[in-house]
Amino acid sequence: MSGTLPALPRTTAVNLALVLLGMLILLSLYLLHRSSTQDYQQQRLLQVEQSVRSLSLTQRELVNARLHEVDRSLLTLRRLSEHSGAKGDELREYMLSRQLSSPELLDYFWLDRQGEMRVRTFDQPAPVVADRDYFRVHQHRTIDQPYLSSPAWSRMHDPHLFIALSRPVFNSDGVFDGVLVAAIDVNVLAEELGQITEQADLTTALLTLEGELIYRMPKINLQPGLMVAQVMQWQGEPPDNYTYRGAAPVDGKWRQTAYQRLDDWGLLVVVTQDLEAVLQDIERFYQRESYKFALMALFAVLALVFCGWMVQRQRRLDQYMNAQLRESHERLMEAQQQAHLGHWEADLSQGTLWWSDVIFDIYGQDSQSCQPTLDSFVQAIHPDDRDAVLSLSVAPGPQGVVDVQHRIVHSDGAVRWVHQRVREVVDEQGRRLLGSTQDITEQKLHEEAIRRQAEALQASNDELEQFAYVVSHDLRQPLRMIISFSKALEPPLSQLQDASVHEYLGYIHEGGQRLDEMLVSLLEYSRVGRGGEPVSACSVAQLRDEALIYLGPEIRSSGAEIEIDGEWPVLPVSRNEGVRLFQNLIGNALKFHAPEAVPRIRLTGECRSDLWLCRITDQGIGIDPAQLERIFKVFQRLNPRSAYRGEGIGLAVCRKIVQRHGGEIHAESRGSGQGACIHFTLPLMTSEESSGA
Repeated sequence: MSGTLPALPRTTAVNLALVLLGMLILLSLYLLHRSSTQDYQQQRLLQVEQSVRSLSLTQRELVNARLHEVDRSLLTLRRLSEHSGAKGDELREYMLSRQLSSPELLDYFWLDRQGEMRVRTFDQPAPVVADRDYFRVHQHRTIDQPYLSSPAWSRMHDPHLFIALSRPVFNSDGVFDGVLVAAIDVNVLAEELGQITEQADLTTALLTLEGELIYRMPKINLQPGLMVAQVMQWQGEPPDNYTYRGAAPVDGKWRQTAYQRLDDWGLLVVVTQDLEAVLQDIERFYQRESYKFALMALFAVLALVFCGWMVQRQRRLDQYMNAQLRESHERLMEAQQQAHLGHWEADLSQGTLWWSDVIFDIYGQDSQSCQPTLDSFVQAIHPDDRDAVLSLSVAPGPQGVVDVQHRIVHSDGAVRWVHQRVREVVDEQGRRLLGSTQDITEQKLHEEAIRRQAEALQASNDELEQFAYVVSHDLRQPLRMIISFSKALEPPLSQLQDASVHEYLGYIHEGGQRLDEMLVSLLEYSRVGRGGEPVSACSVAQLRDEALIYLGPEIRSSGAEIEIDGEWPVLPVSRNEGVRLFQNLIGNALKFHAPEAVPRIRLTGECRSDLWLCRITDQGIGIDPAQLERIFKVFQRLNPRSAYRGEGIGLAVCRKIVQRHGGEIHAESRGSGQGACIHFTLPLMTSEESSGA
């Protein structure tokens, strides 16, 4: 047993490939959708992060520059107080000038070593500030460094939230001698430095390194000592440059946050941007991309379903075509079997011969044991026909077909007839003969039977001709003698007074005359199609006019009105019979009319495809519809002889003439007194007959 798996059917393999292709397309679309949404999200968040970091750097520089400016003013005041011996009024004027140029400066003041104010810019009573950290820090250390205090409320009548920037003052011996302080209004400083918050989604804040909030823009209800949890969570000092996304500790909104540290002052500058609008934009983009993904996935699925349907349709079509092909082949084989028709192929270059099963049956050979050859094929031809068959030449090409009938010798010794059609084919396979063989033995036997029947029929016709001659000559001769002698008896018997004798002689004379007319009519009926003119191209208009000439006396005596219309072509007709046809039909129309009425007859002709239709319509006495077929039978009369003369054979002759020429004849009538129409058809001339004419 083989270890290999059987191959999948072609349609199953195609369907499986379509499923795998669909899964691959859907996976590719999903990865593309995911990649595009993630890229867009990262791009938008990165833009916000870079923008916030850039603003935080700018804010840091602004805060740093503003504090250094205030610190320089303190250093200037200290130099004035130490080296120039400036008095308090001069220092106060400088303080006031600086306060005017810097709106955020709430106040300047100079504290001595006990913490009492020696010089100040406000006019209110000096508050006690010796307990403030900006004094105590310098009192307990002798390092010449600026100090920035935490936010606190001023001890004035109108309290302000401020931060103090201070510098120590030393005497000439380097001993602590006091503190110079610049009180900075937190709200004014926030308004000056927080202008970037004009955008609704931005905030800025200033914090100490410990996390105490100095100011925030937009403003909030700020109290000294308010700590920011995020900064308090850091272990050690906050990073110098740090960004993150998360919930803001002040308002709880999801923000992009950037921290910038000011090491000179121990501060942190914070800038945040509300991410709600950005996240909504990302969500809208995600939805749009999801719609695109859904549409493309739907389109891909529909396309794959359509492809699958086409595959199934093609499979069913292939199955149908294969079934039709098998059925057609079976029908062909059955037809060949029924028709005793087989086909064969001979390779002349290799000398091989192939037969179909039917040919084996025709020659009486066994297809399993017999191998046909060209020699055996030739030997099977009847010796009397062999030379004639072999002398035939086959021209190559589709037009070079040889058609021959000959006899063969069956394997049982019987002689049979076959019909061979052979053509030669020359191509890349070599020189070949393609042929078909049909057993026509039964056809030949049938043709022989027909030939014998035709000979017998010809002999019967000859006997009928002889009978017609006897009827017309030999039988009429004694009848004429009877009529003549009955007339000869009339003078001798005329003197007799017996009326019955004269009546009987009248019956004899009338019966003889009637029998003679019937014999003449029967002779005329039997001679239709025999002994007359052959069929030739004749103008039916001339035949019609000739018949009207013969009927001229009747037409004139009755005063008949004849109307002629339509098409009257040239037809293949026997001239004498054509004239007799028109003469009988028009004569009947003249004969069968009311005694006092004028006959009105209409003749019309019409060409229809391959037939010519002629109608002869009258307004005569009409025909009972139940008797329309009876009028075409021999010796059938519908009216008494006393009313209308005739033997009842004219329409029978017309039907025989029409049928002999390949046409049909019928009658129409609505009944007694409604007139009648006799119409007949005759074949039009074919193209061969027209060219022959």
